[in-house]
Amino acid sequence: MSERVSDFALMIGHVWRCTSCRDALLRDPAALSVGFKLNDTQRDCITSLGDDDFSTIAHLAEVTGLTAREIDAAIDHPRARLRHLGSVKGEIRPGLTW
Repeated sequence: MSERVSDFALMIGHVWRCTSCRDALLRDPAALSVGFKLNDTQRDCITSLGDDDFSTIAHLAEVTGLTAREIDAAIDHPRARLRHLGSVKGEIRPGLTW
């Protein structure tokens, strides 16, 4: 069983790996954060992220307030690996591939 990972960490873990979702998140963070349990600080953080913030996990941890361990756990979490942001379970979003 996977350890509990916050929705915020799952988003960050997924966009670390999936550049299509990262690009979409950077373009429209409000739309892609629907369905995730985020507090105002986390929403503000997502809104302020830029492509350069994904240069290293250490830097990403610094700008998100997550630890590198939390990000690593999120990257490897089944939910982050198996579902694109903004998708519904069982639905395929056009233009997104693994």
